Amino acid sequence: MRFNQLHKSTSIIITLLSLSGLAGCENKKTARGLSPEESMSTFEVAGGFRIEQVAAEPLIADPVAMEIDENGRLYVVEMHGYPLDKSGSGAVKLLEDTDGDGKMDKSTVFADDLVLPTGVMRWKKGILVTDPPNVLYLEDTDGDNKADKREVVLTGFALANPQHNVNNPLLGIDNWIYLGHEPAATAKVYTDYFSDRGSEVYFPAHADGPRLPQNALGRSVRFSPDKVLLENLSSQTQFGHTFDPWGHRFMVSNAHHIYHEVIAARYLSRNPSLLVSNATESVSDHGNAADVYPITKNPEHQLLTDLGVFTAACGITSYTGGLFPSPYDSVTFVAEPVGNLVHADILRDRGATFTASRLFEKKEFLASTDAWFRPVNMYVGPDGALYVVDYYRQIIEHPEWMADDVARSGAIYNGIDQGRIYRIVPEGTPKAEWTSGLRLGDETTENLVAHLASPNGWWRKNAQRLLIDRNDKAVVPLLEKVATGSESALGRLHALWTLHGMSSLSADILLSRLRDPAAGVRENAIRIAEALFLVNPTPESGRIIDALTRLQDDPSPKVRYQLLASLGFVNTPGAVSVRKALLFANPDDSWMQIAALSAAPSEGDNLLEEVLQNTGTARRNMPLLPSV
Repeated sequence: MRFNQLHKSTSIIITLLSLSGLAGCENKKTARGLSPEESMSTFEVAGGFRIEQVAAEPLIADPVAMEIDENGRLYVVEMHGYPLDKSGSGAVKLLEDTDGDGKMDKSTVFADDLVLPTGVMRWKKGILVTDPPNVLYLEDTDGDNKADKREVVLTGFALANPQHNVNNPLLGIDNWIYLGHEPAATAKVYTDYFSDRGSEVYFPAHADGPRLPQNALGRSVRFSPDKVLLENLSSQTQFGHTFDPWGHRFMVSNAHHIYHEVIAARYLSRNPSLLVSNATESVSDHGNAADVYPITKNPEHQLLTDLGVFTAACGITSYTGGLFPSPYDSVTFVAEPVGNLVHADILRDRGATFTASRLFEKKEFLASTDAWFRPVNMYVGPDGALYVVDYYRQIIEHPEWMADDVARSGAIYNGIDQGRIYRIVPEGTPKAEWTSGLRLGDETTENLVAHLASPNGWWRKNAQRLLIDRNDKAVVPLLEKVATGSESALGRLHALWTLHGMSSLSADILLSRLRDPAAGVRENAIRIAEALFLVNPTPESGRIIDALTRLQDDPSPKVRYQLLASLGFVNTPGAVSVRKALLFANPDDSWMQIAALSAAPSEGDNLLEEVLQNTGTARRNMPLLPSV
C-alpha cells in the first residue's frame, strides 16, 4: 500500500471504529510523536556503541520485520491494521539507498493487500511472508521491484489476536524454515474480530501432502517447501524466536523473555507413553517477569500490569554478527516495547541447556526517553550491525485487555503513519556499505563456499542458502575440504549442513566430524547422523552407530545429551547399553532423564529394573504404594 494511501486506510479504520462505537472526536486528526530527527536525542545506548537512523517515515510506517537479501535490498513488513483492522492495509516495502550514504531514501511498494503481516524471509528469487492464515511466497519476475507472483505456500493458521498469530519465518542451519507460533487467544471482548481458530495446516499446492491438526496445535512449525515436509515443534513462542550459531532455538512470551526449546518433538513422539510437562526451560537467572530499567519520560501504560518488569517481550535475536566486541558473541537481545527498551543477556552453557544472565546491572543495552519508541523486532545485518525495528506507536497494548475509556478514545491508531529502523554499531564503525555495494548473489559458487567461514552469521546463512539453491555438484569437493579442514569451526559446521542440503554428504565426511575438536560441530554431526542413518537405516548405518557409541564419554554435556536423544532411535544392544550408561552417568540432569525415557521401549528393555539396580535399591525395601 503506497504511503499516500495511508490516509485512505486511516479513514477506513476510523469509520470501522465509529460504527462499533469505539471512536471519539479525537479521531479527526491522530496525535503524533516526535519527528525522526527529534527522536535521535532520546536514546541511551551501551557505552562504546552509537545508534543511527537507517529508515523512517514517510518511506515506511508501522514496521514489524525486515530482511536484507543477497543483493542489498531491504524488505520491510508494515502492519498498519494492528490492533483491529483486517481490511487488507498491510504491505511489504522495498527500500533503496540511491546516493550511497548508508541511509534509505527510496521506497517502493513490493506487495500490498496484506491483512496483518508478521514476518519476512528471503527465499529463492522472492520472499516468504507470514500473513495469517497464510504463509505467502512473493516474487518480482519482471524487475520493477513489485511482486507480480503471489502463491500460498502454507495455510490454515488462525487469524486471531495479532499478538498471537504465526510470525517471523527463520531459515535454520538445518535447512528447515521455522515459524513462530502459539495457540490462538480466545477473544472475550472483540469476538467478532478474533474468533477464528484456524483449520488444518497444509500445503494448498499438495493436496496429498502432510497436514497438521487445527492451527498446528498452537505449537511452532517447521517446513520445507522443496521437499513438501511439514512438522510441529515441541514448543510455542509469541512474537519472535532465534537460533544461536550452533542451532539452539530460543523463544519469548510477554513476561517470559527467554526460554530454550530443549527436547525436540521428534523425540517425544516416538514414545507416546512418556508424559512431560514442558519441552522448554526458562534460562533466565533473573527470573520470569524480570526487572527492566526504562528511562521513559511520561510513559504510556494502558494495562493493569506491574511496572518495571517484562510484560511484552518480543523480537528475541541472538547476536551473530561478528562485529561487536566480546562478550557479544554470546549475547541475546530481547525487545520490550512497553518499556521502550532493548534488553541484553549473556548465555552460558549449563548441561543440556543454558543460563542467561544480565549483561548490564540495573540498566539496558538500549533505552529511550520517548514513550512512543516501540522496538518489536531486531535483525543482524551483513555489516554485523544490530538493526532495531521501531513500530513507533503511542499505544502498543491490544484493546482486548485495555480499559474501555482508552480503547474508545481512538488513540489506539496514533502513529499509524510513523515508524523507524535503527542501526547500532561500535563507535568508529563506517557507514553501512551493503546499501549500495552488496552483490553476494552474483558471486561465484567457489566464493560462496569461502563465505561459509565468515565471522558474520548473515554471510554464512545466505551463502549456505544460495549454494543449496544452485546445487552445483562440482563444488562438493571444495565443500568437503572446508568441512574437514577449515580453521573456522562455524565454517566446518555450515559446510557440513550445506553438503547435507545438497544430498551430497558422505558417510566418511560425517564420521570425521563426529571427531571434530569443536563440541558444537560434533553435536550437529550427531543430528545429521540421526537424520541420514538412524531413523531410516542404510548399509552405512552400522559403522555410523559404532562411531556414535564411542562418544559415550564426550566431555561436552550437550554432545552427550544429543547422543542420548539420537540413539533413542536405535535398539541394538550396543546402543541400548550406551543409552543406559549415559543416563546413570548424569543423574542430576533432568533433560538426560527425559531423553532416555523418550526412546521407544524395546522388548526386554526394563529401564525401571536398571534404575533400581544402579541405585542399589532392592525391590523388597521399597514402600508399598497406598491403596486406592
